[in-house]
Amino acid sequence: MSVPYDERVLVRRRGETDIVEIGDLVDDVLATHESRTLDDHEVALAPNDLEVPSLRADEGVEWKPVEEVSRHDAPDDLLAFTLESGRTIRATRAHSFVKRVDGEIKPIASDTLEVGDELPVVGSYDGTADTAEFDFAPVTAADGGTTVEGTDDVDRTIDRASWERIESIDAIEPEHEHVYDFSVAGLETFTTAQGVVTHNTMNTFHYAGVAEIDVTQGLPRLIELVDARKNPDTPMMTVHLEDEHATDRERAHEVVWNIEATKILALGDISTNVADMIVSIDLNEDTLSERWPTVESTTEIADEIADIIQDNLGVTVRQNGTVLEFGPEEPSYRELLQLVEQLREITFKGIEDITRVVIRKEEIDGGEEFVLYTEGSAFKKTLKIEGVDASRTTCNNIHEVHKTLGIEAAREAIIDETMTTLEEQGLDDVNIRHLMLVADIMTNDGTIQSIGRHGISGNKDSVLARAAFEVTVNHLLDAAIYGEADDLDGVIENVIVGKPVRLGTGDVDLRMGTTGD
Repeated sequence: MSVPYDERVLVRRRGETDIVEIGDLVDDVLATHESRTLDDHEVALAPNDLEVPSLRADEGVEWKPVEEVSRHDAPDDLLAFTLESGRTIRATRAHSFVKRVDGEIKPIASDTLEVGDELPVVGSYDGTADTAEFDFAPVTAADGGTTVEGTDDVDRTIDRASWERIESIDAIEPEHEHVYDFSVAGLETFTTAQGVVTHNTMNTFHYAGVAEIDVTQGLPRLIELVDARKNPDTPMMTVHLEDEHATDRERAHEVVWNIEATKILALGDISTNVADMIVSIDLNEDTLSERWPTVESTTEIADEIADIIQDNLGVTVRQNGTVLEFGPEEPSYRELLQLVEQLREITFKGIEDITRVVIRKEEIDGGEEFVLYTEGSAFKKTLKIEGVDASRTTCNNIHEVHKTLGIEAAREAIIDETMTTLEEQGLDDVNIRHLMLVADIMTNDGTIQSIGRHGISGNKDSVLARAAFEVTVNHLLDAAIYGEADDLDGVIENVIVGKPVRLGTGDVDLRMGTTGD
């Protein structure tokens, strides 16, 4: 689902356009930024200033920010495509391109493309050069005035795509160890140096249709809800942003770093000097600037980190720029190792319970905005963070919703979570009134009760009704010990003893009267 190391791509950083090998660029980002492994892919957030020419649904091309970069082991073979102008591009069989289908631009896997299909291209190409010629128009205001950044009245179109026929498709052996990909906002496309537009297939999130955070679904999730479990297996939040945080990538990342727990391993390298009994931390200046974007000096950030270490570990920290050193008061190898272990548990920024945050740009109410998905939940703390839209942010932990917003909000959360779980399994035709009834029963006394012997079913007044649900012998034995009586008011208990239920027609006594005539 990627292109090889030496595939050259068109990028823009800090306003400067450049052509680079995608492997060289991605390797550098992975070496200097925190990364994670997802399905054998090594993934990292892209630098905030990295942009690529990206195709829109209307076939216009504009600069779009790269959200994430990735690499993974190269497969046994690649596909090499040659277009009618002589442009070429190589990609894995699982990589996708875009194709016009019934007037719409849709992604299509490379191994399903055939000779004669058309791919979008940008710029002019003479068939001999390594690079196409690009004549990108400047960004101007809609009225033809001067350049305007960050406003809605700007036409950001820099070019229009044309379509070229595929002349040949050949299988080739990869020449490098890894293959690479970008995750781009919008239609998920980027452009090679020869002007071929290719589509990204690296979905960064695997919940509600996009993939990456592992969320309990199906029957296990349904059981979690009706059991009203205090701690879901995979707690998460969907965090919506407000004002400029929703549309500006850098402001959205400020919220990300205020939510996601930052540990020391994400900030730099830790080493121990056993001879001198010293723990040394070499902080990465790029990471510090990324995670504390509002603080100008990395030395000031390092000073803040040193204070946090002193407060948590009770040691004296020596600081030299972005290098921190400390050790135990008395020489002890055991204490030295304990200090390192305790250091790894300290949260230097963000919320301790939030281990990771994924940011996506999504279509909402006719416009695009950034949405955050968290691994872990801390609903009350998150709602207090600047830039978070408290009116739209949700949490899948119904007890956190109850503690933060009250029982009515918890009832709505039970209905929404249950309905979403059923819809994901193709059961969207279930009438929501059934779920509303369940939520009403679970929350009618102002608390959240489970549906089971430890909740609603176990709290019924009728002995026989309790015994009919679970652990029959225990309920009957306990009732006999305490001398409980059953008034036989409900359906279950009357069915058990074989009496008419005092409901409906069973609640009416009829006697036929006679007259003297």
